[in-house]
Amino acid sequence: MSSLNKRHPGFYPSDLQLCQRVFDQVCSERKLDPKSPEPDVQQLAATVFSLFENGCSNETELLESFRWTRQ
Repeated sequence: MSSLNKRHPGFYPSDLQLCQRVFDQVCSERKLDPKSPEPDVQQLAATVFSLFENGCSNETELLESFRWTRQ
């Protein structure tokens, strides 16, 4: 279960690990260097956290969100 709620905003270590796994997987699928300072990579990281904060809080949902939006 996600640690995010209105009274106690923030991330637990498990939340960060989940977001990191999703970010790494999407980078791999899109052949992006996860350590790159390129805007596309930074935007991807921001999007992972944004989706998570807005209720998409399990790995499968997050990955599917990126697969559906892939062009």
